[in-house]
Amino acid sequence: MRTKLSFFAGAVFATVGHLGAGSMELAPKETAPPSITQSEPWQFTIAVPGWLASFNGTIGIRGVNANIDVPVTEVLQHFDAILAGRVEAQKGPFGIFGEAIYMGLSDVTQINGLINNIHETVDLTYVDGALSWRLVNQPRWFLNFAAGTHYTTVYEQLELHSDPILIQQTSKQFVDNIADDLRDRLNKDISNSEFLAALKGTIEADIVSRIDKHNLLERHESKPRIPIGPLGGRIEEDVAQRVENFIEKEKAALEARIDALRLMGAARRAAVARAVNAAKARIANQLALRLDKSLSQTLSKDDYWFDPYVGLRARYNFNRTFYTAVRGEIGGFGVGADLMWEVETVVGINLTRSIFTEIGYRALGADYENNGLLFDAVLHGPQITTGITF
Repeated sequence: MRTKLSFFAGAVFATVGHLGAGSMELAPKETAPPSITQSEPWQFTIAVPGWLASFNGTIGIRGVNANIDVPVTEVLQHFDAILAGRVEAQKGPFGIFGEAIYMGLSDVTQINGLINNIHETVDLTYVDGALSWRLVNQPRWFLNFAAGTHYTTVYEQLELHSDPILIQQTSKQFVDNIADDLRDRLNKDISNSEFLAALKGTIEADIVSRIDKHNLLERHESKPRIPIGPLGGRIEEDVAQRVENFIEKEKAALEARIDALRLMGAARRAAVARAVNAAKARIANQLALRLDKSLSQTLSKDDYWFDPYVGLRARYNFNRTFYTAVRGEIGGFGVGADLMWEVETVVGINLTRSIFTEIGYRALGADYENNGLLFDAVLHGPQITTGITF
């Protein structure tokens, strides 16, 4: 993201400006600049930007990162909702700007392991508010300085759906496989460290390897089809630890029962064998319940931050009908993101005295990291805006 800083800071101050026609000009189109007086009326603009944005960058959760490379074609296939609006007001050299964009996306992926399938949801909200002051006002062009705040919210959710039948089968097989090691430990034939080493190996072979047996979840989360972090990136190690803790508690309970009998030699071994055999079905059922709860759950992550920024916005009128406008901003400054930047350029057409349409390209980037969330991503793509000025 540091290379982005030098590149886009240059872009900001080399290609200054913001969208025009209703959306950024708010000034006469071919006439000489008016004198600024207290009686000059307010001029308002309402517009709807249609941003076809692709996503690129890195999104990380708890130290596990996903490579985000989601083209607009994928975005369009996974849209649940999109809302966008822009308002502006201008009185003399003073201007007020506001914009809000909401995007909701979702995706479903088949895993075919102990996790049968997953459902992912992402909600992104961007709100921009700024004040501007006209630095230069010429007959054909103007230049504004802007200062404002960019507000971002990110909500990510992963629903895990398990395969209960496979979990029950796996739990029974796992308990059968650890029964001998459990008997040996209760008989003091192996050390506790030897038992734990064997237990960890069996958990890995019988349970963890079947959570995502085709590595579909891992591959999907490392390069998802929507801009979401790997919320399930630590599910395998979390489940392994829970299974280990559960078996350790069961072993301690059985050991306490056997020790209470105060038996020695063959009598103790017989008691251990009976206790383990009697407990196998119960342990397998309880383990299945715990696995199903762990592998059928909803994981989520959300965060929000404010990025103060400064920028320049300019517009040039070719004639009464056609114009071009540019906008550049840089911010963050460690208040929210370490770096936030935005560049936009458009060509506009005044369809009537009040109605306009713009076609352009827009890019917005942020490098944010806090509270286990890394959001180092760029949204970029063409944008079509239609609005009205009154």
